[in-house]
Amino acid sequence: MNLLYLSIASFLYVLSFSPYDYKPLIFISLIILFYVLDSLKIKNKILSILYFSILIHLIGVSWVSYSLINYGSIELYFSYIITFIFTVMISLPYVLVGLYKTSQKNNVINICFIASLFTIAEYIKSILFGGFPWLLIGHSQNQTIFDSMYPVFGSYAISYIVVLLSLLVLKSIKERNSLYISIAFLSFTYYLLAPINQNNLEQENNLITYTIYQPNVYPSQSYNPDQHSMIMRKYINMIDENKSSDLIIFPETILPIPFDERNDYYLYFKSLTSDRSTLISGLFTKEQKKYYNSMVFFSDDIQIYNKRKLVPFGEYTPWYDSLIKIAGSLRLPLSNLSHGSKQIENITIGSIKIIPMICFESTFPDLITSNSSNEIIVNISNDAWFGNTLAPYQHLQITQIRALEFNRYILRATNTGISAVIDNKGHIVDHIEHDVEGTMRGAIPTKMNRSFYSEYGDIVILMLIFFSLISRGLIRVT
Repeated sequence: MNLLYLSIASFLYVLSFSPYDYKPLIFISLIILFYVLDSLKIKNKILSILYFSILIHLIGVSWVSYSLINYGSIELYFSYIITFIFTVMISLPYVLVGLYKTSQKNNVINICFIASLFTIAEYIKSILFGGFPWLLIGHSQNQTIFDSMYPVFGSYAISYIVVLLSLLVLKSIKERNSLYISIAFLSFTYYLLAPINQNNLEQENNLITYTIYQPNVYPSQSYNPDQHSMIMRKYINMIDENKSSDLIIFPETILPIPFDERNDYYLYFKSLTSDRSTLISGLFTKEQKKYYNSMVFFSDDIQIYNKRKLVPFGEYTPWYDSLIKIAGSLRLPLSNLSHGSKQIENITIGSIKIIPMICFESTFPDLITSNSSNEIIVNISNDAWFGNTLAPYQHLQITQIRALEFNRYILRATNTGISAVIDNKGHIVDHIEHDVEGTMRGAIPTKMNRSFYSEYGDIVILMLIFFSLISRGLIRVT
């Protein structure tokens, strides 16, 4: 029966994320999870949380197998094996959650301790094996009352609060304590009924105009040399038609041809831009013998940003010398791009600072350096590798969280969708649906205050976790 409960909890967990967005279900999922865990001994508790976490990842990131099958030349059964191994690896940090004895002892201090364990597990998942911060609880709660908290505390703090509230509800159900019942009732009434601020109150000055192009080109086309002329005509026509825009944004790796200033295509890109009109495009670049996934800025000068956070086994191969031999025998097409420098130069267009994020980097808030009151975030991505799965919707939701945390507009261009304009409150003000070709044009404000989170990062939640663990330790020794 416990396995059934845990399975239901796993499905509810995934349904709280995009594209479903049944956000209150995250609380029901966690209440069921902790209801099951509370009755178990430590060993069974660890096995149960591992089952739960593996299942949520098998459901929520099943799109990994799509990429392996369609673009990795890997047979169906083998792709499932790799996906399963991957989900086990990213699920291991949640074993920490099974280390508590019961949520009913030591009252609030113990509940805070359990919430800390869950948040620490999310932190570890975000750095282990290069990091995979996907399906974090805090990424599910945009467009709720938590919107006002993201710019102050960040998404990990939202994870902590959601787990804490779920445990308070469970405690009120089990103990029927009037105080806990009142707190739980008032909290969820406010969560469900409180109005969400839909208005952007920022003064709309320092406007910058943009054109975002989604070509709807899949890897099977872009990696086919016979298609290159047709694809480049699309991009060149788009530039010709939108020369008046301050920014023209193309998606990640528009062609698998390394950037070379002598290349006719790129020379033409340069000729169509100026100090008043900038083209941003995703391209591969080469420096000495190293290749990079880059964002190239064509203007009166050419500026280049190299992607710092690469996708393990997709863009680079950990332990390359050893695994390349295994990959050869298994026919795994592993890449080996180089990581960009951790220290990056400021990229500016006039007086406006551009914060670049390439694809997977949008899942890591620590990669965003927001230190100006006049800046925007530009995100280019290629979710075409994952087809019409959950990935494009989940990725867009994560990007919305970054807009909330940093109080910044985000211009997002992708190859096949979902391209979007996201305001500083995390709202999608314009978008292009998945699997269609389209263009977005408009203007956004660039001048707005820095958020508390952009200045201090996760300091609040780290302090909260620290004091939760210290308090728990003191209780145990007294």
